[in-house]
Amino acid sequence: MSTSSQPTTVVNLGAAHVSISSFHVQAGQLVLDKFVLEDLPPGLTGEDEWLGAAISTLTGLVKQHNLKGTATVIVPGFLLLSKSLKVPQVERERQAQIIAFEAQNNIPYPLSEVVWGSQIIASDGVEAEVLLFALRAEISARIANQVSAAGLRPTIIQAAPLLDSQAWRLSSADSPEEVVIVNVGARTTTLTFMGPAGMSVQSATLGGNTLTQSVSDGTGSSFQNAEALKVGYFSGVVQLAESDPQAATLISNAQAFSRRLAQDINRRLVGLRRGTQGRQPARILLTGRAAQLGGLQEQLAETLRLPVEILDPLNGVTLSSNVNPEYVAAYRLQLSEPVGEAARMTLADAAGVNLIPPEIAAQLAFDARKPLLIGAALLLALSPLPILAGLMHADQSTQAQVVALKLREREFSTRKANLGDTRQQSLAIAAVNAQMESVVLNRANWNEFLVELQKVILANRHTWIEELRVTREQPPAPAVAEGEPPAAAPPKVIKVTLVTRMLLLSVGPAKDAVIDAKEFGRRQQDFVQALRKNAFVEAIPDAEIRSDRNQPNLPRLTLTLIIKSDKPL
Repeated sequence: MSTSSQPTTVVNLGAAHVSISSFHVQAGQLVLDKFVLEDLPPGLTGEDEWLGAAISTLTGLVKQHNLKGTATVIVPGFLLLSKSLKVPQVERERQAQIIAFEAQNNIPYPLSEVVWGSQIIASDGVEAEVLLFALRAEISARIANQVSAAGLRPTIIQAAPLLDSQAWRLSSADSPEEVVIVNVGARTTTLTFMGPAGMSVQSATLGGNTLTQSVSDGTGSSFQNAEALKVGYFSGVVQLAESDPQAATLISNAQAFSRRLAQDINRRLVGLRRGTQGRQPARILLTGRAAQLGGLQEQLAETLRLPVEILDPLNGVTLSSNVNPEYVAAYRLQLSEPVGEAARMTLADAAGVNLIPPEIAAQLAFDARKPLLIGAALLLALSPLPILAGLMHADQSTQAQVVALKLREREFSTRKANLGDTRQQSLAIAAVNAQMESVVLNRANWNEFLVELQKVILANRHTWIEELRVTREQPPAPAVAEGEPPAAAPPKVIKVTLVTRMLLLSVGPAKDAVIDAKEFGRRQQDFVQALRKNAFVEAIPDAEIRSDRNQPNLPRLTLTLIIKSDKPL
């Protein structure tokens, strides 16, 4: 359990809003330092349209409030593929292997095209119930890169459906009571069953947008106008006479929505009670913006025959003096997910996954360490200076000794021998100086080379590096005439061997698949041409370009880069 006071920033990319929260822990208590929220335009249907609006809103909030640093990003359930499965309760390493195998069989995409994670949510000692979450790698990468471009550095991409349970654990002090948390969002409703036997998370494709669409159809107005009418009426901002046809449409559709949601929850409760654990919830806890719908609590209580209350995620949170309590209270129904993510700072065995692409996480971590690496490089570059000063002093002493010998020894042969010795010493010193100069000048080349190589990989999508090897070959020294001192050794030839894989989307993973030679040849040519334009690459010999097509959908390409002598690694 963490007692760290380091602040944590949580970005919640909701289906209908974007919020940014900042928390820290003080004396074991979670403290909310900042909270801002802005609604998204209604009627965003496509992923691209929604993500563009969400990132635009996030960028505005970051600039307006001068926010920076690392952040956890919560993604909504409608972007996620979730699957519940059961695996044997065995040792952790073996269980992880079983989960990975089941993920390959249960996620309807190649694992190379998704970022996935798992969370054990219940166990009876014989079997463990595991919840799988998968996010398309393309969407995950876009979210990470665009959040980074907005001014925050994402370290975790979290699945929203897991977080209501953490908010309840925090607010109830890990109460053993059996409850059902119903988070009624814009597009989906998440049901979290909590109790001593563990938890279970399910999603229903019912949300506030369902009711908005019904109102739009009933009034003949646009989705945007129907959303404004719905929110205004049920929040009390818009007053309509009882005889107004719009009021009748709103009320009848709200009642139909509440009945439909109550029936869906009841069906799931029946299945839960008939399960092996025989779970029996004691009450329903409502959250999510659509939970403020008039008559919803009463309809759920009547249909489910259980008390229905509003979940207060702020029950276990202290508000700092920087936060307006009235502003936060107005959005408490939209705070369960940010509070649930922040609660991981204080809860033991907190639930969560990380759906950020590993390569982007590594790149962001590397970018964060760049200032430290630059400082270390400077220290390393300066460290030879005392040695250089000592060598220069030794050289001066040697020269003084030579002068003294010249004064004492008049014989040419003796002077020649002494000068020869001095020359050898000077060559040794020059060699040391050259090595130190190389250390000072070439330390930054690796960083620049890897950045350029990463650009080529990102530009050639569905291509990655499996192996990178560096060899340094010493050419033979040129011949010299007899009696002449040996010539300096020529510079080493540096070669970088890359072993890469290319995913061919046009070829399936079946055993009898046939490689798309034309597509592979085109991508190989584009990749090699891009590498030849690299400022560090002198040449890529055609004779050292080899391909392995044993896996038709994942062919391997091996090639050797000869590094320029003026840009050594």
